[in-house]
Amino acid sequence: MTGGTSGDVGPVLTIDLPADPARLAAIRERLRGWLHAHGVSDWDVDTVLIATGEACANAIEHGYRFAAEGITTLRAELRGDRLEIEVRDRGGWRAADDDTGDRGRGRLIMARVMDEATIVGTPEGTCVRLVKRLTGDVSGQAVTGSSEDQL
Repeated sequence: MTGGTSGDVGPVLTIDLPADPARLAAIRERLRGWLHAHGVSDWDVDTVLIATGEACANAIEHGYRFAAEGITTLRAELRGDRLEIEVRDRGGWRAADDDTGDRGRGRLIMARVMDEATIVGTPEGTCVRLVKRLTGDVSGQAVTGSSEDQL
């Protein structure tokens, strides 16, 4: 994550996710459990899961076009009352379509439920950065350490 110094790093969760939509439910449950373990309120957990699920689904569909060998990395970090999430893929960037039909609302959803939502696409891949200022008392914020998973 960007910003801050190495001294203010809070609890971190990193998950490597194969480009398989069937894995999305397990990722959401893993993130839900981690957020609850660190005292994040149910309201914040639900909104974060909406945005993060959308970012991961987009990486699988658009970044890798469902190619199972693609890996999307989800990284979540708590910094006091602020949650920062990055979803990165190393797939191909695809510009937004002008004719969205009944699709293409993922960016809007992420922007509406998070305090910040930025997407940077390059030929090397895409990074979605989501930030949420948490509404409740984050009781687990003093807990430090890292959790690394690969599903």
